[in-house]
Amino acid sequence: MMTAGSISSHSSTAYAGYLDAKAIAPERGDYYLGRDGLPAEAPGRWHAPAAALTALGVDPEAPVQRGALEALMEGRAPGSTREQPVWLRRAGADGTRAAGLDVTFSAPKSVSIAWALSSGGQREALEAAHRGAVAEALGYLRETVPTLAVYQGRGLPRLEVPAAGLLAAEFVHTTARGVEDGVPDPQLHSHCVITSVLRADGSVAAARSRPVFRAAREVGAFYRACLAEQLTELGYEIEHSTGKDGRYFELQGVGEQARAAFSKRSQEVARAAERFRAQYGRAPERGELRALKLASRQAKQPRTRPELTQAWRDTAAHVGLGDPERIAELANRQSSGPGDREQWRADVERGLTQARATFTERELRATALEQAPGRYAASDAIKQIRGLRERGQVLSLEGDLLTTARVRAQEQRAVDALARLAETETVQISQRHRSAGAAAVHERLGAPLSQEQLDALTVLTGPERAAVLIGPAGTGKGVVIDALARAERLAGRRVIGVAVAGSTAERLGHDSPALRYASVNVDALLARVQAGQLPIDARTTVIFDEAGMADTDRLQRLTTAVEDAGSKLVLVGDAHQLASIGPGGLFARTSRLAPTAELSEVRRTQDQAEQQAWRQLRAGQPDLAMAHYRARGQLHIADTRDEALEAAVRRYDKLAQQHGVEQVALMTDGPNLEVDRMNARAQRLRAERGQLGPEQVELPELPYGLRAGDRITWTKPQSVRGQARVENGTRGNIIAVNAPERRVLVRLDGTERDIEVDKNAIGALRLAYAQHLYRQQGATVKRAVSLTGGWQTTREGAYVQASRARDGTDWHVSRDDLGIDGDDTDRIDRLAAAMRTPGTQTPSINFAIENQITIDEINRGLHVPHSPGTPRPRRPTIHHELEAQRGR
Repeated sequence: MMTAGSISSHSSTAYAGYLDAKAIAPERGDYYLGRDGLPAEAPGRWHAPAAALTALGVDPEAPVQRGALEALMEGRAPGSTREQPVWLRRAGADGTRAAGLDVTFSAPKSVSIAWALSSGGQREALEAAHRGAVAEALGYLRETVPTLAVYQGRGLPRLEVPAAGLLAAEFVHTTARGVEDGVPDPQLHSHCVITSVLRADGSVAAARSRPVFRAAREVGAFYRACLAEQLTELGYEIEHSTGKDGRYFELQGVGEQARAAFSKRSQEVARAAERFRAQYGRAPERGELRALKLASRQAKQPRTRPELTQAWRDTAAHVGLGDPERIAELANRQSSGPGDREQWRADVERGLTQARATFTERELRATALEQAPGRYAASDAIKQIRGLRERGQVLSLEGDLLTTARVRAQEQRAVDALARLAETETVQISQRHRSAGAAAVHERLGAPLSQEQLDALTVLTGPERAAVLIGPAGTGKGVVIDALARAERLAGRRVIGVAVAGSTAERLGHDSPALRYASVNVDALLARVQAGQLPIDARTTVIFDEAGMADTDRLQRLTTAVEDAGSKLVLVGDAHQLASIGPGGLFARTSRLAPTAELSEVRRTQDQAEQQAWRQLRAGQPDLAMAHYRARGQLHIADTRDEALEAAVRRYDKLAQQHGVEQVALMTDGPNLEVDRMNARAQRLRAERGQLGPEQVELPELPYGLRAGDRITWTKPQSVRGQARVENGTRGNIIAVNAPERRVLVRLDGTERDIEVDKNAIGALRLAYAQHLYRQQGATVKRAVSLTGGWQTTREGAYVQASRARDGTDWHVSRDDLGIDGDDTDRIDRLAAAMRTPGTQTPSINFAIENQITIDEINRGLHVPHSPGTPRPRRPTIHHELEAQRGR
């Protein structure tokens, strides 16, 4: 992988010192020892045009010298002094010169393991492969990333273009950082410090950082593709499509167990630090972290190279990699050839649209390179992009966007099917049935439906085979759904409720009792229909709740199944709430295609000012909403994200004591690690008050265990013999714990149903004091507490967070997230700006296809035969190929 970060001007000396401290006489292909006998690293080498270095008085063949590196990082000529500098580049507006960029290339973990366990010759070959891939990646960065700003004239914006050259220094490191006084994990990686870039005339300029940050995924993928190509030439076999979203590769023969074993030490320290956070509500300080690391040591630590190698081989022996002959075999595996290149095209197509329906040229190149290892050389993968276009698999859209033919066709099929359903009138629901359904709900609630709810019921029970209900949060959509289901059943029809998530389907049954035993998730419905286990027909109505969270694939398959069966489909949702995880966004178009009813009266809260704040967030006016919360003392600002998290958990704990844990929502829009931290801390506060049992079932990968009294949730479905399965997202409370046998007994929310979870299923449980906001959509509680304000904050997320609670939401943010400039009023303005950021999914069908073609032509294009292009020589001038593709 590749990461990039700016080096500030005031830290250049310290950073150069860190790199130079490990620059000693090299011993190629082996682990290097410093003067004190501790492992150290190889000296740096230059990546820059030899003529440019020579002109600056630097020997391009010599190792990097600290003085020269410091000078270039400071923007002055090597050989000049700070007292009498010869400046190479001008200072910025603030009078300082940025020290440059640290671009770090890291080999896959399996490659680092093979390096660590190999003998000298093979270790040297692996290191050379890594260095070669780094050199190619830096060349690719130079050719394709616009790191240079060119002045065009007064009043004109500066033009960003690729530089004529880089002034960079590479330092190869071989262990992961952050583990003091322990066995370091092997991690072969290079720090490449780009101090400056060169103009065409040879003059020096500062490197533009933002284009490098934007290109990090693409350049990192190019590095891995080059590395994989060289590893294949050495005899290693590549396992492609590994890691997150299938973007990475590993070596065949170094499995997941081995990779985990060589990350164990760092993971142990990280878990110890997380448990410290749970106990004390803050991160451990330097001395405390050192104590944690020392406490987790169990044996004498290596001090010399042979001792370190032996420690690594001892670890490897536990996973079958300890024998030197076994390591040597990795480089002599029988290659299965270049791999299935047809599968490469399918994997590229899948990767491009995992998250969104549209993508950019840069994302296309990154994905093509990510799927190249074991199949194509990096340069060939770039060339094959042209074939994806020629085959019609990748389509150009207006606005410099792209999509795949498959996604475009799915969207069109879903839209066409819904339009045909809306045009067909076959359903007969009388006014008598509508009135009876509404009366039954009136009797259940003790209050009649409002006029807008009755009007919505009339629309949804119309004769058309498709209808839509749009309702902001808290407007009583569940009441209308309940009345609809009752009216349909009174008319002799079968009604099935569906949702994307199983827990949402269960909540649908709770909020609309007429569907209590007739709600499932969409995938389960489609699977049962296909298997003939749940037939649907012309007398069936399917009600799809939270349909705005449906991705295009699910919506298309559901509309097709409903149309084929002759059934009716009712879509319920709100395009202003959270969107689908994958490509979606079609719900916003449904009101143009089918009869639509819309609710507007908020019923979840009777607080008029709170209702107004919800409307403001939904309408994209968060500045007004945040003024409301600030005036009520419900907007809390801490210095750091950690402090904001601690304040949020303590506020939740106080409210939970007043109202009960089930009636207070603790949310974050941050990552899962943050959810875990909040849960661990909330559990600790409850345990300190004696509200939890003494026994604990350990969850080794998490900073907490499970105790009697804990509130939990399932993260994947659990089958229960003779009973309905427990759905992903279901919540409950632990009522008994058997720690020795790793078993717990959970009572599910809203029922008297008790579920035993044994050691084989316990890993699916998580604490549920805190939840990511995606798991809270559709929930209703008395109070809510939200941690927000980071880069993940969106308009839709803020609206969902605000609208869960009947009696108000507390917001916790940090100055770290909102910036150090200005005062808190300025920071709240920046929070509001973040809350205006759209988080919606946009379907490709919203954009016209360049050179308009029909869907039939798109579908035919998926099957056009194509012959792979001829290989290109190594280190091609990539931008020529890219320019040719852009010109198509």
